[in-house]
Amino acid sequence: MVRTPLRVLITGFGPFPGIIENASEAFAPLFACRAPERVPQVQTACAILPTRWHVVPGLLRQLLDDVQPHLCLHFGVQGNARGLVLETIARNQAAGRIDAAGLLPPSATLEPGAPFLLLPPSGPTRLLARAQQQDLPVSASVNAGDYLCNALFFHSLSAARRATQLRLVAFLHLPVRVGGAGLAEDEALNAHNLPLEAALAGAACVLGAMVEQFSGATMLSDTRLAAAE
Repeated sequence: MVRTPLRVLITGFGPFPGIIENASEAFAPLFACRAPERVPQVQTACAILPTRWHVVPGLLRQLLDDVQPHLCLHFGVQGNARGLVLETIARNQAAGRIDAAGLLPPSATLEPGAPFLLLPPSGPTRLLARAQQQDLPVSASVNAGDYLCNALFFHSLSAARRATQLRLVAFLHLPVRVGGAGLAEDEALNAHNLPLEAALAGAACVLGAMVEQFSGATMLSDTRLAAAE
């Protein structure tokens, strides 16, 4: 039987070069507070990560140890996003771009020896279907970039593959501005503002689909174990 409530780790990022105010820094904790109202099966923990190559992997490991989440839902911002963008592939690569501390990544490879591509166990089909049915602003992407968002996504997926218990992971990119929060140095990126309610509804829809997928997978596993006994 699925344990309830399901523990959900929600993360956002702080500012970085080009992004003066990261919309995910305000959105992630707000969504963490509101999510149990919309998805009653969950209890949430939230953390805002500094956009730093050398810091994110260790902080993620600590958060996973502390929270022991069943689900991870990560948020970041993307300059060309107009709604919520569900990432479907993480790549084992890091761009030679400085982070919020002015530092470059320690290596062009995030995890030596790991696969080049990782796909989330919470695949896009189910997560997108409900959002599209409700006409919510959620679309899918096959390119999470090669900056810290992709790095966090990759490290989180890699950790989920090593976990002894099932854990689903998803990454959602937000537009630069959400509900009036968020600010880029490039004024053109500040022109579009996703309404807060639309962002909350879209994120809750994705989280709800993750809960259903986790519950279904766990029930199937329990059924197989019972049959084997």
